Amino acid sequence: MAESDGAVARPGPNGTELFHYHGRVAPMLWVFAALALIELSVVHLLLSHWSRAAAFALDLASGASLLALLALILSLRRRPVLLDSDRLIVRLGWLLDAAVPLDEIAFAQSGYAPADYMPGSLLKANLLAQPNVLVLLRRDLDLPGPLGRTRRVHAVALALDEPARFLLALNTRVKKLEGDASAAA
Repeated sequence: MAESDGAVARPGPNGTELFHYHGRVAPMLWVFAALALIELSVVHLLLSHWSRAAAFALDLASGASLLALLALILSLRRRPVLLDSDRLIVRLGWLLDAAVPLDEIAFAQSGYAPADYMPGSLLKANLLAQPNVLVLLRRDLDLPGPLGRTRRVHAVALALDEPARFLLALNTRVKKLEGDASAAA
């Protein structure tokens, strides 16, 4: 149960399990931020020869974008994917926060084949990283996508640091929920 950065995975409150993804996503975003900073410096030098006002305006816009990217990178560690007794909370930093009821999940599997899904029917909760977990839903659900825009999805793709632990925990809870439902019927 150790995370990729050596920290011990701790359960959240009320038996909620935490599943981190920053180890797969953050390194690529740090490289992107470094490249953006280099690009900002070069463009500033070139543009300042033509117009200082234009260079300043571009600096403000680029600086704000770079700060938003840094805030996103730092939020990845603080906002893990959560699995509690009745729902899966899919997160991607401050960009995405979607709750999927466990009784709407058919199963989860490792891997992902993008050709199997209609455009828009797959909620990809990953940035720059190849998804390693696919959660298939029993029916199409309206879920909030990036930045809160709602969309109808049939599956959720995740890029997690510990996919095997996630698959075991989620499939165990889904099967238990199905067993409880069939026993009640």
